[in-house]
Amino acid sequence: LYLRNIKTSYWFEKLPASNVVYFQWNTVRNDKVPLNRFTDSLMKFMEENNVDKLVIDLRWNNGGNTMLLPYFINAIIRNDRVNKRGNLFVITGRRTFSAAQNLATFLEKQTNATFIGEPTGSNPNFVGEEDFITLPYSKLAMNVSDFFWQSSWPWDNRKWIAPVIYTPPTFKAYSAHADDALDAIQAVIMAAQKGF
Repeated sequence: LYLRNIKTSYWFEKLPASNVVYFQWNTVRNDKVPLNRFTDSLMKFMEENNVDKLVIDLRWNNGGNTMLLPYFINAIIRNDRVNKRGNLFVITGRRTFSAAQNLATFLEKQTNATFIGEPTGSNPNFVGEEDFITLPYSKLAMNVSDFFWQSSWPWDNRKWIAPVIYTPPTFKAYSAHADDALDAIQAVIMAAQKGF
């Protein structure tokens, strides 16, 4: 599932025989359907289908425009059914970077999300954005990050956001068409339903 639409900016589907929606978010940019409208359709779908569990997969998301995030974050915060421990899951990976890192940091700080997967690709507080410059003598073009994103607490010096359940990608899982991160989430949900 996580390899199905990696070129699509964002998409979701309800997992079969469950009340879980899998939402893969691959870039923080507006697509044909702007993120705000997409967020509304996601929340509406979950409400109409009595879904109370959401998996947000950020493994392929290496950023975009952080200014597009507040609408989505506020929608999650307001959703009392989803914004509970054991109902909201975020899958991160080494490519979770830039605006996607801010998204992960906001979700960690402002919601009850459980993180699964690999550590994120950068610090919760980091220097980002980029200015393009041309060096005066060599005329080489380059870009320089020059904006400090302090999305976490000022004293947060972590190198990344570490997952609660570490599920790195493996060739064994890939060759078996398995997704250890999504399997771990489903195991957590099943254990909670059995009262463990």
